[in-house]
Amino acid sequence: MEQIVRTKALIVRTANSGDNDRVLTAVSPEMGKISVIAKGVKSLKNKNSAAAGMMCYSDMVLKEGRELYSLMSAEVAEGFYHLRDTAESVAYGAYFCSLLESCTEPGIPAGEELRLCLNTLFALTRRPEAGATLKLVYELRLAEVLGLAPYISEECQCGSPSEYLSVAEGETCCAAHKDPTSVRLSRNEMAVMDYILTSELKEALFFNSPPQLIARLGPVIERYLEYHLGRLPKTLEYLKNIIPKGKFRTFEKE
Repeated sequence: MEQIVRTKALIVRTANSGDNDRVLTAVSPEMGKISVIAKGVKSLKNKNSAAAGMMCYSDMVLKEGRELYSLMSAEVAEGFYHLRDTAESVAYGAYFCSLLESCTEPGIPAGEELRLCLNTLFALTRRPEAGATLKLVYELRLAEVLGLAPYISEECQCGSPSEYLSVAEGETCCAAHKDPTSVRLSRNEMAVMDYILTSELKEALFFNSPPQLIARLGPVIERYLEYHLGRLPKTLEYLKNIIPKGKFRTFEKE
């Protein structure tokens, strides 16, 4: 007997299949990452077309198959349509979704990871000009959800003032205890990271910080995530190609 499943899920990737079909990769709070064949949704006349697009959070009715779920029906719960207003917003949204996909697995609940992504996408619709800040918040808070967040302290374990972040150890340290993966950070940069990690999520998503601090921290946290996750999504390179030059900095090794 074919099992029918109902769930809400965020569509994080789409791929064409034949003339009118798409294979959707989505993240559900109860089911984790799922793959869904959506028949006929490339046609605008299809009743499920609007709810089967990238970055749509949709209420889905699915039929379980051997390898893929089949989409029976879907309704948009939140379309995040304003993210499509600019190429920058699309690029940031695609990166957030790809990072969510890379950190979730089939059959493993992903409620906390999904809620974080949805809240970040919502904040991006409200303040699209703050994409770089939201990226930093999302990356750090996702690391926290995954149990990988760096420990930020003004003092090293030895009691000396912290001057570095050890990427490998995931904690701040002094010059005497730094390792080859350590990155020098200013007090203000440490304070921004600590605020993002310890404040309420809503406050973190809507706070303002000097652009130069965000620009400096961006590549540091990218390096941190890449070290602990193994790799970052290809959509990050797409994002960097879309954003005007000067808004992104590359990692500066001492």
